[in-house]
Amino acid sequence: MKGKLMIALFYIFVTALWQCIASQQWVPQYIFPTPLMVVQRLWELGGDGSLWPSVKQTLLRMCAGFVFATMIGLSIGLIMGTNQLINSCFRSFFLGLQTLPSAAWVPISLLIFGLRDQGIYFVIIMSSMAAMAIATADGIAQIPPMYLRAARTLGTPWYAIGHRVIFPAALPNIVTGIKLGWTLGWHGAVSAELIKSTMGLGFLLHMGRELNDVSQVLGIMLFTLGIGLLIDRFFFGLIETKIKRQWGLV
Repeated sequence: MKGKLMIALFYIFVTALWQCIASQQWVPQYIFPTPLMVVQRLWELGGDGSLWPSVKQTLLRMCAGFVFATMIGLSIGLIMGTNQLINSCFRSFFLGLQTLPSAAWVPISLLIFGLRDQGIYFVIIMSSMAAMAIATADGIAQIPPMYLRAARTLGTPWYAIGHRVIFPAALPNIVTGIKLGWTLGWHGAVSAELIKSTMGLGFLLHMGRELNDVSQVLGIMLFTLGIGLLIDRFFFGLIETKIKRQWGLV
């Protein structure tokens, strides 16, 4: 409870400091607006039907792309974790992909898919797949060999070892990778919408820039940040904590 209170006080302090600095008008307010101006602009976007359809569209794109990214990433990670040679070959490649900024995938998606939504899905998949593959491979590699020997000794058939032993034992790492993959995919979705979309949070950022509306740009940035934090904290974060607690890691 004390920690939550301190976090709330911190954000109140940051907002009050922002208000104080902006109200001094050392910088023109059309360049550095007050928090009230940003909230007012978000309210206007919500009232004219721009904000909520864009949020819905971005989330739908993110969910669709992330489902494919998860299936691909976990499948590749499973192969990497069970085959040392493949792990050695693919690991450095995926580490390289993981360091590549999400926005770097947008130009090639434009060349391949044009302005279609498939290009946004491509950016989401390429942004998040590598993190999930590496986390899955690491989780499998860290399974104590005693677990596998015990399973065989107790008569577990070879075809059941995967879902009875390997997957449950690697699950904490897998969930951490999925959580990281969602964050990177979220970056990719908004980055792609800046260029490739006529609706979405990235498109609203683009329109704010085109109109020189700093209040809209800051408002959509904060709104995007808030959605990402909520999903990370209250969905993936809770799942990750629950699994780690079950395994005695918390």
